[in-house]
Amino acid sequence: MLKRSKFRTFIILLTVMMLILAPVAGVYGQNGVIQDNELVVTQLGDNGQIESIQVLNNLHIAGGGVSTIEDGKNYSVTSVRNLYSTQKIGQKDSSLSVKTTLKDADSYEDLYYLASIDKKEIPRIKMPVSVQVDYYLDGQKVKPSNIYGKSGHLKIVCNLENTTGVEKEIEYQDSKGNPAKTKATVFTPYVVSLSGWEFDNSKFSNIKAPGVAGESPEGVMVNVQGITQVNWSVPLVPPKYPAKQYTVLEADGKNMELPSFKIAVIPIVPTTAEIDNIPTIHESFLKLYDGFDQIQNGVGAREKDATLLFGLGAIKDGAEKLSGGLGSLIDKMKIIRFGIANPAFSAATYNANTGTDANGNNPGLRDAVGLLKAGVEERALPAYKLQAMILGMLEQSIGKSGEAVQEPNESTSIMNDVAYLKSQVPAPQQKIISDNIEPKLNRLAGNIKVFSNGGNMITSSGSMPFPASVKALEEGSTSTLAALNKIDGGLAMMELGMGAVDKNGKPVKVMMNGQPGSILYALAYMQDSINGQLVPGITKLQEGTGQIGTGAGTAKEAISGGLETFESIPAIVSALEENASLADTFLGKPAGATGTVAYIFQTPEVSQETHAMKYGLGALAVVLILLIAIGRPPKQAFEAPAEHA
Repeated sequence: MLKRSKFRTFIILLTVMMLILAPVAGVYGQNGVIQDNELVVTQLGDNGQIESIQVLNNLHIAGGGVSTIEDGKNYSVTSVRNLYSTQKIGQKDSSLSVKTTLKDADSYEDLYYLASIDKKEIPRIKMPVSVQVDYYLDGQKVKPSNIYGKSGHLKIVCNLENTTGVEKEIEYQDSKGNPAKTKATVFTPYVVSLSGWEFDNSKFSNIKAPGVAGESPEGVMVNVQGITQVNWSVPLVPPKYPAKQYTVLEADGKNMELPSFKIAVIPIVPTTAEIDNIPTIHESFLKLYDGFDQIQNGVGAREKDATLLFGLGAIKDGAEKLSGGLGSLIDKMKIIRFGIANPAFSAATYNANTGTDANGNNPGLRDAVGLLKAGVEERALPAYKLQAMILGMLEQSIGKSGEAVQEPNESTSIMNDVAYLKSQVPAPQQKIISDNIEPKLNRLAGNIKVFSNGGNMITSSGSMPFPASVKALEEGSTSTLAALNKIDGGLAMMELGMGAVDKNGKPVKVMMNGQPGSILYALAYMQDSINGQLVPGITKLQEGTGQIGTGAGTAKEAISGGLETFESIPAIVSALEENASLADTFLGKPAGATGTVAYIFQTPEVSQETHAMKYGLGALAVVLILLIAIGRPPKQAFEAPAEHA
């Protein structure tokens, strides 16, 4: 009974294959034409690895006469079963053979057989699309057999990867019609259909099939008579679609059982009526390329005239020269500043003989004025006052003639004492005193007064003006001091305007109303601003501008690569189509035959009946029928624009 059930399953599969391949097989009506159609059925085990592989093969043979068909055999098989006729299928090392007899040239025959691949061959078989199904229960990865009867949050992740990518040199024509070449990784295009994944609503709720743009397509869910059916269509066709994608199914389950899920893989370049935007994008890329080209040319280089970097270099050179000029000006202003007042000069240790202080520092102009002021104030004026006082005392000590004579004592004048002496001597001596001593004392007293206050000095030869009196010198020193004070005040203003400097000769910071308050600090501030801000700012601007130029160049290269990709799309599409046409067999095909191949991956069924897994081919009929009806991803996205085709 079980064998009969399996046989009926195969008959269903063969019928479905005939439905799918009938449009292809119908065109073979000439003698010797053979169409080899293969369906590779792969069973996935409880560990997610391939457990067994069977190949359902349909040989459509057209032509008359008796012939022996040698079908290819790339892998060792453990059994070959003819499913629909009585011909014996023989095995050789590299082929399977069957004898056919057709009545006439217009007749044809369909041979269906099922070949089981030797499990020892599985490790060396590389499927064009790798399929890995992982199961998670409440966030923990589990084997599907451990899900039976459990309750919790179920997650099934199906990882798919097109493994056929090979780097090729593609020849094409660029937008100018010139021949060009590029290297590209070209895949055999495969579309994966995960169809008819059924979940009993009495056991599963909150069913979701989320997607992530560029990584995972979103599933389509249909709820029919208490069953939620989930379908995905996954094109693994680079460069339009990623070669590696995954699907996600999530649901809350109770007392869970799972059917065997079917995953179909077909080599095909998908086609839809998607509008082709590549010409517009191509034109936009050309404009973008031109824009970046202008940016790069405008940025230029430091040695290239009439470019931004050249201009910035000139500005920087000018700023550095300005800074050098300011430095020279500051040095000269310092010389003037030290000429006005030397901050290192010490007046207290000034040595008039050397003209310097104890440390050898020369006085500035204001320092010299200060020394002069000090000389006038501290030495000249006091000396003149003292001289005037001494001269007054001398004048008082000499006295005047004609005063009442009294007996000499310590407080009487010389004139009094002479007059007293004259009264005590005889007449002849009195005459000598009157004619010689008294006139001389009178002249001396008068000259002392002239020496003190000014006037005419009496000499033996007559009188003469005497301008250098103590009074005149004192008044002159007072006037000189007043002038020196004015000079000192002016120099002080000049010193203040020039600005203070520290012991190292560096201008001291002076700010007034938020602005530099001295010439030296303003110049130093300008130089520091140029050296510390303007020049580094220009340097940063140069670096940034250079990065813009480099970025524009990099963008140009990237856009150029993009343009190259757009222009090479027709050639890549042709390579995809060629690869799809070459992916026409798995087990092998007769020499000269045309072929088709499709793959079915089956997950293990978790059922109450076995509390484990069981496998079957029966549901493949539904899967294959769905493959006919399901919408396929767009081929238009891979085709070249009409103007470049």
